[in-house]
Order: sequence, then structure tokens, then C-alpha cells
Amino acid sequence: MVCLTIAAVPSCDLKYFESTEFGDIIFDPSLAIPVGTITYTVAELFEELNDGGAVIAPNGEDVVTLTYTETLQSQSASGFLTVLDQSFGASLASGTNLSNPPVQTTISVSELYEFDLTQTADESYDSIIFNAGSFDFNVSSDIGADVDFVATFISLENANGPIVISGSLPAGGADFVQSESLANGKGLFHLDDQGNAASSKFLVRIQYDITVGPSNSITDSQRVSFTIGINNTSFQTVYGNVGNQSLTVGQQDISLDFFSTFDSGDITFVDPTVRFIFDNSFGFPLGIDFQQITAVSGTGTNIPLSGTVVDNLQVVNAPDINQQGQVVRTEIEVTTSNSNIADLLSSKPTRFLVDVGAESNPATAPASYNFIDDSNLLDVSVEIEIPLELNINGLIAEEVVNFTNGGDLEEAKRLLFRVIAENELPLGGLVELQFRDSNGNVIYTVDERPAFSAASVGANGRTNEVAMSTVDILIPDEGIRIIENATSINVVATITTTDAQSATAVKFFDDYELRFKLAVQADVEVNSNGN
Repeated sequence: MVCLTIAAVPSCDLKYFESTEFGDIIFDPSLAIPVGTITYTVAELFEELNDGGAVIAPNGEDVVTLTYTETLQSQSASGFLTVLDQSFGASLASGTNLSNPPVQTTISVSELYEFDLTQTADESYDSIIFNAGSFDFNVSSDIGADVDFVATFISLENANGPIVISGSLPAGGADFVQSESLANGKGLFHLDDQGNAASSKFLVRIQYDITVGPSNSITDSQRVSFTIGINNTSFQTVYGNVGNQSLTVGQQDISLDFFSTFDSGDITFVDPTVRFIFDNSFGFPLGIDFQQITAVSGTGTNIPLSGTVVDNLQVVNAPDINQQGQVVRTEIEVTTSNSNIADLLSSKPTRFLVDVGAESNPATAPASYNFIDDSNLLDVSVEIEIPLELNINGLIAEEVVNFTNGGDLEEAKRLLFRVIAENELPLGGLVELQFRDSNGNVIYTVDERPAFSAASVGANGRTNEVAMSTVDILIPDEGIRIIENATSINVVATITTTDAQSATAVKFFDDYELRFKLAVQADVEVNSNGN
């Protein structure tokens, strides 16, 4: 901030420099080069320490707040649930011994079969609407007579109702194979073979007629055998219970560039919040496990999150069956009341590691009927919200700015800067200027001195007066000769809030301003031509 006084020369009103004494030097306003007035709002002041990663804006109480927002990995329906290929099979014996009857005889056989669907875990299906897939039916007979069959697949429907396949199997062991598309078909798995409510049951009725003529012989062990395959399916909607399965939320490494400027010293935040926002269109609740939330300081020290928000599984709500197609938002807040989040952020972290796990139908959530559509998503974002209600005690911030004015100082024999600060903020600062050469070596230092004083705070939490202060910076001839070779200035600021020693926290309201009135006086050599 103060270093900007030697980098710009706009015009300004000089009346506040009149008759100003600098020891044995009189500051004559007629010789002063005005640099101007610089006004910082709280947001602008902290924006100087921000590389664009945070949004700086007032909260509902008009306290300036830093907010970092990141999006975690989304979970899609296809990535969460896969309906496995299904394969069933059985055989149905004729149950009759009959040889060379005098007249043609028909023997009818019928059986209702119940099969259990295969699942990846503990999910159970009541019904599935398919986007794609194939249904394959293979039937054969070793019966010594012609067989006519009808297979009614009670658990599979197309636009016409249950899928029905019929055909004939001549004596001698012939096979019958037929496949059908399941696109837009339905799987109904909610009843058992007794008609009772169930789940994950596949029903098929096999009926066949054996035509035994005078030249045919059959035995009770001869049979019709069949296999059923449901393959390469994708779903539009699944109803039932998806069980307890893991979802991918993902990891995120969040850069907190605001803190990268700070070095030693203490900063303590009163009321930071990390807010996890879950937008869930899956038709089942989720359990959230904060597997890892860790603050990583600039020195590499890791501070993990702890507290009840970590110890207890958090629940994300879901749309119910009447809200299918809608999104339900759940916000889970990590605050000072349920965690050590203030310790994490007060460690001046440069990175925030977030690793969140999720599971469907946690035991801590109320039981609910589940559904999942192919368009369902779980979108997760995280907000790190840091209101500037804090205590700062001797916090050192460094910032390097370019210095390109060295060539303009060739004729100068002395530079005299005056900086008058009018401060409404409950924050004071000391500033040291380190001029560096092109190799980054410090070649000249303006020693640390007060740059602005902290305003006092009233009983209502707001500052109650403007703190006035003046700083003078004199650079003699030998110093000017050195800084002619400087290419950058490292500004080292040590900042402290009002009554910091008593651990008092202060608030930075949006309407506070810090103003610097700046001017410079340069003694130069003047030749006989006035140049």
C-alpha cells in the first residue's frame, strides 16, 4: 500500500502539506510532487491479498466475508447402479409313462417357476423400466413325441402385456431359440409364486402339450428344458431398494490463496463455516462421511477436522416417490459448534483437502421406498465462508510489487515522502520496504515504521472514530543511487487489530475505509539553463 507512493504521480490537492516540519528540513509545497489520495474499502484492502480465488462481499450483517466455492465430483445414475445380467434355467418332466397308445393322446404339463434375481449387493428390485437390453429364451425337449409349448413371462412386459413365446419341438431332441428386445419394456419383480408381495422375483409359467401317437413312447423322466437370459440391459427407472452402496463424491484440493501472503503472527477467526451443498435427485437418502478434511499450512503442517460433524454420519435428504424428477437440496454446515474448523482456518492454510464419502440408505436415515432414474445426479459443492470477524496479532504479510521508476531518479539528490492515514478500520499496521535487484537480493531497506493506526471500537462493535497517523520516509542521496538499480519492492506489513493483546475479536464492516494522502518532495540538480 505505502509502497505505491513511489510508483505513481497523479495530481492532487497539496494544501495538507503546507508548513510541514521535517526536523531541520522545511517541506515546501511548491516543490512537492503530489502522488494523490488512495482510498481502500475493506473489500478492496483484502482483495490486495487475494489472487481471485475468493469472492469478497458483505454478509447479512454487512461484515465483509471471504467465500471460496468448489465443485466436487458428481455421481450419475449409470455410475452408481448397474443391473446385472440374469440367467435362469430349469426343466419340466412329462411325469407320464406311455407307449404306443392305440389312439393319439395329448398329455398336458404346466408349472409356474420362481427365480431370484442376481444383484451386486443387498439391493432389491420391485420393477425396472428398461432403456435397452435383450431377452433370450432357449427351450429343448428329449421327449419321444411332438411337444407344443407356451412360455408366459409374467415378470416381463412389452406394450402388449406379458411377453409370451410359443412354439413346437418335434420328437427327437430339437431346440427352439428366440430373442426379443427389452427397449421400453418393463420388469415386474414384486410378487412371488403365491401372489404375495415380494421383491427381486422372476416368474415364468411353462406349459406344454405332448402329442403321443401309436408310434410314440414317452417316459415320466423325459422333459422339456429351458434357459432364460436377460443381458446387456440399461434402465430408465428402477423401483425398490438400492440397498447400502457407496457413491463417488470425490476428492478436492482447494487453494486458499488469501493466506499465502501471510507469514508469522497470529490470526483467529470467530465464526467460519464450511458448507457442503448436496443437490440430490436420487430417490433414496444418503449418508455422508467426511473422510478427510484437512488444512495444510504453508509450512506443510496438516490439521485434520475433528468434532461431532466428523464423528456422526450426516444425512442427505432425497425426493420421495411423489417428487420423482425433482431435486432436493441439503446443506451440511461445518461450524465452530460442531468442529474445530476455526483452528483449521486460523492456521493460515494455503490448501484445504476435502475427501467426502457417501452411501445409500444409511441406518441413521428413515426407511424410504427407493427409485432411481437414468437422469438422476448427485451434485456436490463446498463453500468455505470466512467472515472478517477476527483477531490479528502481529500478523506479517508480504507482497512483491514491480518497481520501474529507477531511471527517473537520476537527477534526484533526496526523496522525502509523507503519508497521512485516515483509518476507520480496527486494524493498524507497520510497514517495511525492501528494494530488490533483478536477482531478488535486497539492496536497500526502509526500516519498519507505523503506517496507519487502528481505530478504537465502541460498545456496538463498530469503530467510533477515525484514527489519524502520519509517516515520513526520507531517502538520502546514497539510498537513491542504490534504488536506481531496484526492479521490485518487497512490502512487509505487520498488522494488528484493535485490542489484540486482550484476545478481542473485531468486525470489518463493509462501509469502513482506509485513506492514504500521499506526496513526495525531490531535491534535484538544476543547471544554469533551469534544467
